[in-house]
Amino acid sequence: MDYNILVVEDEFSINDILTVALTSEGYKVKSVFSSKEARRLMEVYKPDLILLDINLPDESGFELCRYVNAEYKLPVIMLTARNDVIDRVLGLELGADDYITKPFNIKEVMTRVKVALRRVEKYSDLGYSESFVKLSKEISINLHSRKVFKNDEEIKLKPKEYELLVFLLRNKNRVFSREEIWDKVWGMDYEGELRTIDVHVRRLRARLQLDSGQTFIETIFGVGYALR
Repeated sequence: MDYNILVVEDEFSINDILTVALTSEGYKVKSVFSSKEARRLMEVYKPDLILLDINLPDESGFELCRYVNAEYKLPVIMLTARNDVIDRVLGLELGADDYITKPFNIKEVMTRVKVALRRVEKYSDLGYSESFVKLSKEISINLHSRKVFKNDEEIKLKPKEYELLVFLLRNKNRVFSREEIWDKVWGMDYEGELRTIDVHVRRLRARLQLDSGQTFIETIFGVGYALR
């Protein structure tokens, strides 16, 4: 399957390394050096994944990530020279799917890209015969188009949020530990922190909360999470 990847990195040498490596793996790659260029290109290029540097010359990568999360549904892998836990959590809160600290091993970056795209492809065919699944009178999921609706209005979910929701949906009422969710949704070859799961659950809850205040994802303290 052909994938379009957008590299947003203002340091020429790093941008070039990423572009050459991704192209050699068979991806179609466009590279830009600023947020302004990225915003202008996204609509026409329609990338499947973005590699995004935090320190851009015209706008923080966090702000661009916020924009991508609001307007598009695609994986974002953030690149930064900083190794601050606060930065990692902030990036995840804004919708990033992964986080790589510089200096990085280019093979690791290629692996992270493959894992992110493989997750998207994995959840594009769920094996359901029906197109729609109703969580409630207000919430429905179109499993073919990967879209979630609340009162007939689409809820913008990031790919990882959608994958987490579908995983819990396919295992309704079963309680999973963070480690089990990590293995099943993020994958054994993903390297990161378990708090990533908590961030995504919190974000998913906020998006799916009903007008009554009811939420579908239950926390079983000391154990993990379940969809009720």
